[in-house]
Amino acid sequence: MKILVAGGSGDIGSAVVSALKGRHEVSILDRQPSADHPELGLLKVDLENARMTASLVRGFDCLVHLAAIPDPFSDPGDVVFRVNMQATYNLLEAARSNRIARVVYGCSESASGFGIHNRRFKPDYFPIDESHPSLPHEAYGSSKLLGEILGRQYAFAYDIEFISLRYAWAWGGRRNREDWFRILRHGSGGGEKDWLGAWIAHADIAQAARLACEYQFPDPPPRFESFYLTSGDNFTDLDSLDLVAKHWPQNPPRVRKPGLYRKNPRASLFDISKARRLLGYEPTTGVGDLREQFGIKRQ
Repeated sequence: MKILVAGGSGDIGSAVVSALKGRHEVSILDRQPSADHPELGLLKVDLENARMTASLVRGFDCLVHLAAIPDPFSDPGDVVFRVNMQATYNLLEAARSNRIARVVYGCSESASGFGIHNRRFKPDYFPIDESHPSLPHEAYGSSKLLGEILGRQYAFAYDIEFISLRYAWAWGGRRNREDWFRILRHGSGGGEKDWLGAWIAHADIAQAARLACEYQFPDPPPRFESFYLTSGDNFTDLDSLDLVAKHWPQNPPRVRKPGLYRKNPRASLFDISKARRLLGYEPTTGVGDLREQFGIKRQ
């Protein structure tokens, strides 16, 4: 399969390229060359330029869209929203006009409103699944959810296969390194950065992206799916239901799958069972694995 990875020079993109390139013919679409994959050719692009984007996104079977301003903290909200939405629209239009069969979209669990947030809404239940109402209310999460909605509409209107990967706070590479190193060293009780303790290793995002590229949709169209993706554990010092009780001591949300937390008290508060069932996704990296990998001992 010929796969184009938009944003393939970034931290997550590089991990995805590594997972794909031994099995598929992979190219990178980005503003700059890949430091991790200099052997691959670069299609240099400005994704806010629709004509340039359409001219480069040609001759591929699948487009993996990971290109975005990755959080709302380094740029003003209006810039985050404009750039992310423009890039997604231009890539979908390029896929439509060039008859690319599938788009795999790098979404976020912040599309739920329970990742990056300005207000602490109370979920209806845990674990939060794809059927739960989404309540994003800031630029980043809103841009991610609207990008997914736009992709769903293209699936309905143009028979493009569209898979949205709602992955949690990504750990690995160079971005946010100080944040997760601090948590691995000293622990966390679920702070404002990600108060439900959801996270995922880059390698597991890459695994899911590969599985999404290779997934066989059932007939008939439209072919659209979204999946929550996290690690198998939360990153805090608390068991998951204790974390819920800390945040909502008086009237906690109901727990729909109590057996999940009896089996693994630290299981994610986002439901990854759909990704397991349909994609074959299985988290491979836990918090303990990262501590061991980086030689970090808790103080």
